[in-house]
Order: sequence, then C-alpha cells, then structure tokens
Amino acid sequence: MHRNRRIRGILKSNKGSSLILVAALTVVIIGLAVSLRILSGIIMASANQQLNQDQAYELATSLGNALEERIVNGETQTVTGGEGEAATPKKALIDLNNVVVQKGGKLVGEMDGFDGMPDARVKADVEKDAEKDRYVVTVEAHVGKAVYFWTGIYQGSFSEGYEKCAE
Repeated sequence: MHRNRRIRGILKSNKGSSLILVAALTVVIIGLAVSLRILSGIIMASANQQLNQDQAYELATSLGNALEERIVNGETQTVTGGEGEAATPKKALIDLNNVVVQKGGKLVGEMDGFDGMPDARVKADVEKDAEKDRYVVTVEAHVGKAVYFWTGIYQGSFSEGYEKCAE
C-alpha cells in the first residue's frame, strides 16, 4: 500500500506522465495484437501448404497404385485366336509399349476438378528406357503449389506380363 502511494505521488507530481504511460501500454498491446495476427496468418498458410502436399501425395499414389495393379497384377484373360489359332493368356491389362508408340507416352491424360480439391490435377506418362529394356511410369499430381511425383519401373511385355523393377 505504501508503495502505491509513492507511485501515485510520482505520477501526480509529474504532469503528463500518466498520459505517456497509458500511450506506451496502448502501443505495447496493439503491437502484441498485430504480431498475434501475423503469426496466426503464417501458421494458417503453413497448414494449407501441408494440406496441399498431403493431397498431392494421396492423389499421385492412388493413381500410381491403381495403374500398377493393372500393369503387374492384371487379370489373366484368354484371347481367342482365329480358326486354328490357340488362345493366348494376357497377363496385363495395360500395354505399355502401345501407350509409348501410339499415344506418345500419355497413359492418363491430365485430369482435374476433384471433389474438395478444385485446384488439383493429375496425369500419368510412360517412357521406354530402351537401354535397360524397361518402362518408366510417372504420375504427376499438382494441388495448389504442391507437386508430387510417383514412379514405377516395369520390365516385360503385354502378353507375358510385367514385373516391377527394384530401381
């Protein structure tokens, strides 16, 4: 209590010092409010970027895994030949060589407009690595500014089936 009187006495004797103290406290409080607002904006932007990265990853891996299932584990189908020809089993549902030769490597053209992801697009391409006699499937997904690439490497043929390569 004695201390409060002393402070009051100092403030009363110095005219205008109360106004300066209130102005200084106001500036500090406003500064804290502005810095909190800026910090929350930075955190939200970071969270949105992380969400975009996660969605791009999910989009690319989902399409990549679906394509891989059709390339490697295709249903064995029997194709009937002409008269006198034997039926041949097909081990894959996607002919990678045909995609490279006839479609210019475009396995899945660019798709966009997914539910909940209006700024998302995905595509899949195939390249033939003639040096190592294999096919490289690349799925590219974009969500906002985030980009994710999924890659699968396969050897084999449409009629004999494809195998996934380690590298």
